[in-house]
Amino acid sequence: MAWVGLGILAVTLVGATVFLLSRVFQLLQGNFESLQRNLLLHQTEFERSQDLKASTLRTELAQATHTLDTKFGTIDQKLDGRLKELSQGVQSKLEQNLKEGFFHFQKVQESLSQTEKQLANLNNVGQSINDLNNLLKMPHLRGNFGEAVLEKLLTDLLPQECFELQYRIVPSSTERVDAVIKYPKTVLPIDSKFPREQVLPLFETNDPIQLEAARKSLTDVMKTLARQIKEKYIHPEHGTTDMALLFVPSETLYFEILRNPNLCQELGKHKVFAVSPNTLAVTLHAISISRSYYEMAKGVEKTLLEIKKAQQHFENFEGRFEEVGTALGKAQNAFNTASTHWTRFGGAITRLTGMTPGVETVSAPKDETLLDA
Repeated sequence: MAWVGLGILAVTLVGATVFLLSRVFQLLQGNFESLQRNLLLHQTEFERSQDLKASTLRTELAQATHTLDTKFGTIDQKLDGRLKELSQGVQSKLEQNLKEGFFHFQKVQESLSQTEKQLANLNNVGQSINDLNNLLKMPHLRGNFGEAVLEKLLTDLLPQECFELQYRIVPSSTERVDAVIKYPKTVLPIDSKFPREQVLPLFETNDPIQLEAARKSLTDVMKTLARQIKEKYIHPEHGTTDMALLFVPSETLYFEILRNPNLCQELGKHKVFAVSPNTLAVTLHAISISRSYYEMAKGVEKTLLEIKKAQQHFENFEGRFEEVGTALGKAQNAFNTASTHWTRFGGAITRLTGMTPGVETVSAPKDETLLDA
């Protein structure tokens, strides 16, 4: 009986052990299912969070793209307007310069016509040299004749602002040159001289000896006058050119100077050059034309300056355009980085759960028996 009791006890213990093992297995299975459900729940929440972040990133990127498109449109409109204004300004400047150029050419033609008339009058004066000599015998007219002819030529051939009469070159000096021609940065002195006593024998005699003596006397006087002009009126430190003009109001006297090469050479050493009414008229005409071209060149310089400013504005726009391109590049890099992280997170989830992210997972059926146990 004792063995029977031990057998019954052993069977009872084995049954109890089996029952306990069954309950433990049911509890472990329930915990595993609960863990699996929690993992699926967390995976779903993670996917939703990533979808929300991706959607937010796409929205922000779309907004940034829309903002950039708007800014680009505004910049394009401003650039088109600015380029249109610049082109209209340049065209207007060019048209104005062309009109001024034609106006200056017309003035040059008028000056040429006036010069021809003056040259004709001066030739008539040269042909009437005997009457001129009689006129020069009057003391009160002799000293002012050359200055009057010089003033007349300057007034007829140059604008009033291009010359000045009785001009003081050295501020502290009482000496005044008869006239100066004004350049942008310097003045050209012109002094009138008419040595009547030395030139009268050239007109009153045909004796070769007297003519030679008169020419020698004229040479000495002209050298002295050239030296005086150099000392008094050639002062570059006071704004003059390094040369001066000696105006002789007689074509015959000018011819006598030209026919003496040694005298011309001596005058050149002092940077003093003789001019007659005809040659001065041609010189003044050339100066007038040069001034017209100078004014035209100033207008072209202004136009070139406007073009240079337009080029600078375009370079500034190009810099801003490059900055916008850099910002777009950074946004593209950020999007690529986010996409890389998304791929990595998906791979990690796949390795943990064995399921592909973004695919709904069907949960296993619940075992009511195990749960009840």
